[in-house]
Amino acid sequence: MKTSRFLLPFVHGVDLRAIEQAILLARDHEATLVPLVLIYVPEERCAKGARLEYIQQSRDFLEAVKFKAARYAVPIERLEVFTSVIVQSINLVASEMACDGILLFIGRKNGILLHSNEIKHLVEMPACKLYIMHLQTEERGSFTQMLRQRFSQWLNGRRREHEDLLQGRETAEEEVELSMKT
Repeated sequence: MKTSRFLLPFVHGVDLRAIEQAILLARDHEATLVPLVLIYVPEERCAKGARLEYIQQSRDFLEAVKFKAARYAVPIERLEVFTSVIVQSINLVASEMACDGILLFIGRKNGILLHSNEIKHLVEMPACKLYIMHLQTEERGSFTQMLRQRFSQWLNGRRREHEDLLQGRETAEEEVELSMKT
């Protein structure tokens, strides 16, 4: 029986929402998630190696995927590639690993986990099926968060008022009981 695989390429910007969506999709398809970290190293800089912040960000991404995948019991096969040709490397790994699809995430204006120009090139020359998911950007998320926060504050205020009323009633009842005893 062939194992289904979904490739999740990463270049920049650890986004936990995208990671969770990728894991849930893999779980729903009973597939293995293949988080692929692509660390960009320009050809003229090959002798010096990759920038330290790219390496640290890739480690953070892989740890986040590992943690979330364990939470949802989704198998993963982690890969890390140092390359100067991002799109070709993604397509090559997708072909060699016989991936059933490549998971791509976009926001309102730019790519998530990949740059928008890399997503555009993948769409133009895909190696396999592409799953393109649109996630809300922080602008929308902050509005939703603001509404949740205001509702929560209002609700907590109502609870406090109710508790104060109950507390006042209990105090009045205690005073009535004390006056009856004397």
